[in-house]
Amino acid sequence: MLLYHGSYLGGLSVIAANSRSHTTGKPVAYFTESRAYALVCCRPPEENFVTAGIAKDGRLHYFERFPNQLQTMYDGKVGYLYTVERSCSMTPALKPQAYESEADVSVRSCERVENVYAALQAELQQGTMILHRYEDIDPAEQKQNAVGIRDSFLNDPIGKPIRAFLIEHFKDLWD
Repeated sequence: MLLYHGSYLGGLSVIAANSRSHTTGKPVAYFTESRAYALVCCRPPEENFVTAGIAKDGRLHYFERFPNQLQTMYDGKVGYLYTVERSCSMTPALKPQAYESEADVSVRSCERVENVYAALQAELQQGTMILHRYEDIDPAEQKQNAVGIRDSFLNDPIGKPIRAFLIEHFKDLWD
């Protein structure tokens, strides 16, 4: 079975186990069965703001937390979809259709995606992804989400790049 790994970095021959496992805390590499979910991962670390996941219906559900989030984060951005062979050393991750490997994994192929937003739009049209637009979310929930982000932003020591991202996209929602 082939698995995907999405990145903003091109030219990789191996996917290094340099993320932290949500279950063990050990260094791992993450992979997914979902092309749509891998596309969502094609972003730089300063934009590590994931508001998506695979639901029980098997599709990726993407929840916008600020107006036009999907377009803002992905339009005009180049991404890379790597494929790898699933091996018996990979273990299921906490998220559906996701796997982790404590070892580096050799890349089988790589697809350069010229505009990640356009590729995500294609996933929406194919029905593999559901977009929950910001304006369709109840205003009370919008506010609750923004305040929760603000509070975690104020209470957790986070790096300057993600701090700048949060300020840019949420300051008008915090009041």
